Amino acid sequence: MRLAAPCKTNLFLEVVARRPDGFHELDTVFVTLDLEDALELEPLPGGRLELLVEGDPTVPADATNLVWRAAEALRVAAGRLDLGARLRVEKRVPAGGGLGGGSSDAAAALRGLDRLWGTALGDERLHALAAGLGSDVPFFLHGGLQRGTGRGERLAPLPAPARPLDLVLVLPDFGCPTGQVYGALRPFLPGAGGPPVRDAGPLVEALARGDAAGVAERAWNRLELAAESCFPALRALRERLARAPGVLTARLSGSGSTLWALVEARDDAERLARELRGPGLRTVVARTA
Repeated sequence: MRLAAPCKTNLFLEVVARRPDGFHELDTVFVTLDLEDALELEPLPGGRLELLVEGDPTVPADATNLVWRAAEALRVAAGRLDLGARLRVEKRVPAGGGLGGGSSDAAAALRGLDRLWGTALGDERLHALAAGLGSDVPFFLHGGLQRGTGRGERLAPLPAPARPLDLVLVLPDFGCPTGQVYGALRPFLPGAGGPPVRDAGPLVEALARGDAAGVAERAWNRLELAAESCFPALRALRERLARAPGVLTARLSGSGSTLWALVEARDDAERLARELRGPGLRTVVARTA
């Protein structure tokens, strides 16, 4: 069985407040992109699990990988520790860049193994397993365009946009560890000196109209403020992107370090990607699902 595992970006990401449980209350708009990993699954006897990762030597192929953890969680939930599988991940989505590649791989593993093994847990139980693996994993069970609240795991599908958006993904040669970014967020939260809470509603309306300029005007990511305080080079790169011809806006993806630039048309995206590509900077042309 072969499955696609598309990545995502956040067209809008508001951190409303810090919660008593230590997590943050989010309001975010997820969208899948046409850059994707591939996952191959085949059954193995005797409860054996094997994982092979190709294309990125930095991604572990052991029990710490979210794909392995998804397989373990699924067979424990089904009460079937005798189930086994060989899992092969072809990595095309850069790891650790805020694009959710590992989370998407885990969601694909849950969906695929549920079919391969015939466990038939159903959407509700798969969603619970996904939420236990990570805040972004539930989104990838269905993908598309969704609004997430809570930790991002409470999801509401949104109407399909009138037209796809053309983006350039810009990946610097440094990462933004999620823990470090959230650790620097406190002074940028609403009520602690940061900007007031923003609402995703106007962006959702612009998407429904197919209004790329309206999306650009309303795009937002509060984590940008914290990430750029930790990594000043990120701010310089984002500002450079935003000034480039044909770019409507440039924002951070998730907690970074990937930036996305929204452009008017595919030709603009391909031109910009060529112009920016160079030492220490990778670019990828992408389109929203």
